[in-house]
Amino acid sequence: MSQRLTVAAAVATITASLSLYPLVSGWLWFWEGAGAVAVVALAGALTRLRVLPWVLGAAAGLAALLLYLNVLFSGAQSLGRLIPTTASLHHLWRLAQGGLDGTARFAPPAPAAHGILLLTVAGVGVVAVATDLLAVRLRRPAVAGLPLLVLFCVPLTTSVHQGVFGAMTVFILGMAGYLAMLAVDARERLRLWGRLVTVWHRGQDPAAVPRGTPNTKELAAAGRRIGVAAVVIALFVPLLVPGLRNHKLFSGGGGAGGELVTLPNPLVQMNNELRQKTPVHVLTYRTADPSPQYLQVYVLSNLTASSWTLAPSEGEPARGGKLPATPGLGRGTRTSAVNTKITLAKGLTTGPRTASFLPLPYPARGVAVDGDWRTDPRTLTMFSAESLSGLSYAVTSREISPSQRQLEQSGVIPNSIANNYLNVPEAFLRLSKLAQRITQGQTTLYGEAVQLQRWFTNSGKFTYSLNVNEPKTAKALINFLTKDRRGYCQQFAFAMAVLARLLDIPSRVAVGYTEGSSIGHDRWTVRTSDAHAWPELYFQGAGWLRFEPTPSGSGGQATAVQPAYTLPPQTAVPGGTQGVPAPVATTPQAGATAGDSGALAKLRHLGAPGTPGGAGASHSGPIWLIVLAVIVVLLLTPRLARTLTRRRRWSRAADDRQRAQVAWLELLDDLTDHRVAWSASESPRALGTRLTGTLRLSPDAAAALGRIVHATERARYARDPADSATLRADADVVRREVAAGSGRAGRWRARLLPPSSLRPVRAAVQHALDVFSWMDVAAHRTGAWSRRGPRADRKARTT
Repeated sequence: MSQRLTVAAAVATITASLSLYPLVSGWLWFWEGAGAVAVVALAGALTRLRVLPWVLGAAAGLAALLLYLNVLFSGAQSLGRLIPTTASLHHLWRLAQGGLDGTARFAPPAPAAHGILLLTVAGVGVVAVATDLLAVRLRRPAVAGLPLLVLFCVPLTTSVHQGVFGAMTVFILGMAGYLAMLAVDARERLRLWGRLVTVWHRGQDPAAVPRGTPNTKELAAAGRRIGVAAVVIALFVPLLVPGLRNHKLFSGGGGAGGELVTLPNPLVQMNNELRQKTPVHVLTYRTADPSPQYLQVYVLSNLTASSWTLAPSEGEPARGGKLPATPGLGRGTRTSAVNTKITLAKGLTTGPRTASFLPLPYPARGVAVDGDWRTDPRTLTMFSAESLSGLSYAVTSREISPSQRQLEQSGVIPNSIANNYLNVPEAFLRLSKLAQRITQGQTTLYGEAVQLQRWFTNSGKFTYSLNVNEPKTAKALINFLTKDRRGYCQQFAFAMAVLARLLDIPSRVAVGYTEGSSIGHDRWTVRTSDAHAWPELYFQGAGWLRFEPTPSGSGGQATAVQPAYTLPPQTAVPGGTQGVPAPVATTPQAGATAGDSGALAKLRHLGAPGTPGGAGASHSGPIWLIVLAVIVVLLLTPRLARTLTRRRRWSRAADDRQRAQVAWLELLDDLTDHRVAWSASESPRALGTRLTGTLRLSPDAAAALGRIVHATERARYARDPADSATLRADADVVRREVAAGSGRAGRWRARLLPPSSLRPVRAAVQHALDVFSWMDVAAHRTGAWSRRGPRADRKARTT
């Protein structure tokens, strides 16, 4: 086997793996994946020093890949940091589970946690094994493009957005690697033709006579032209297809300060973003907080009979970047300062004279931003007619960390809050009994609020889905709570805020973004898939606090996180205050103290493997069942196809001639299934004579084979075919005799995976992949027609 082809297959795999760059942060995954490809290529080269079955070669490649992954990710649990042990394999399994949970939780690019790196490197390694097997051992480099294509297709199955230049560069490099592999294989095949034999004529310069290996320059040039033409077509034809790009949740209309502006519709913008097939980058921010706050853009405080809406506000100038005092926040509440630098994406546009709102962590205390901005003292939101495209600004905010005792003993709600945030339209009053039933047994407003959140997230009765209609009426929201119980963040936020008001807890709905995904070095990225709505409830002394009723993880909003203060401990707080029962184990922080909840939440954001709980774990069972069912179907398909083919042949044979032909086809398929060689150039009599001698058939089987041969010859060459009454039974006798001589393993292989049933599929695939032959035929016909000319062609048709 050619070492050049081994290297070419490895290089093609590495270049194709570059297509995964938008999925994982950093480039550590690429170098570790390149190491996996090198290990697989080395293992393949070593196994090809001896003549081994391809199955053993593939198994050796997978074993080498497992050893590499074990050393890379589980060396501390291995024997001598090299040999796998039960503990090291178990550690790899836990890392893989953590990686699956991380891929479901984070929008691309996912943080380079150990579990995500393990899945990425293992995927690249498996593709390397398949490519090495097909291209080098089986000498099918064209078919080896299929596993390479898998790497290109992975980003297409996710919500990742790639830049045009990056995608074009990755495509060119991947196609260059694939074409190089094809070129190396073609060159090796030409070398197998042997030395070039030429005729030397008298008077000809001997130096002009080609010597040595065949001259492949013209073939190579033709291949390069075809490859370059294919790449150019694939790159530039899509550019001619027009497309639209809808951008961003928060709007930014250009205009000078003081220009009259209208309020945007936050819910319409949020729904448009959540339903984008390919999420788009919104902003990037930097903060030292390992568990950042949500970014609030709008606050909906007006509850009508149909929806929640923005409350108009003239605002007040943000003088010196300082914002008004935080409503309801007392001096005794523990807070910590957080500094955040936010950079918005370029190209944020909307209709003219529409207000622009800044995404801010709540509560913001100071904002350093260029332009004329105003702030609403009730919500601390900032708005302007300034453009948001590419805007950068710095925010100083307070992270509120109230204690359970403080929230349970919150003071009396002031009239300014009660008059504006407790009114409920009559259409929702029928939900009062539901709210009381959910919070039965709770004696504080805080306990009731936590119980509401737990009812949405831990009851298992609600399903997260974007394929629902918006709750535009009170009836639609009531149906969501009592009947269908399917929805997304808008339904969950609306419903909890309404139920809270029915329990005399002031509430409002915020619209903005979750924290997004970490990209390392204290930097986070937010995309349109992170658009979110959540309820905020008021407690005197702590102010407005965020709650999270929307399910999170792979079965909900991927980056939604419940605040630590909504996850009380299991035991009562010392001092006699009544604690709220701890959430069930569906949340990662279940059973943690109030202080530890934040730490566990931070670990979950970092994608730390081994963190208990998570939505991904609950979905692993059905996934494996589906994979197992697919494997079973794939294993049964060849056997079923072989049986149906045999029955169809015999049922359609209407006369002696057709039955003789079916008996001969069945004989050839049986020989193929049991790996008995035969050639299409052999006559029926020659094949029958050879089989009788080499297979040592019994007298009955030899007689049956003789009758099949005689009937086939009569059907092909005689006017009257032979009698076919016994041909089906004769075919069964020969099949059993051939199976008896092939051994137990051969019989099981012929039963489960009969090669004859795969032969039509293999021929169709080879024909479909033989693009170059199609081009040669088309070029030959075009050249012949141009040489003859249309007049000669018409004359030939007339003749």
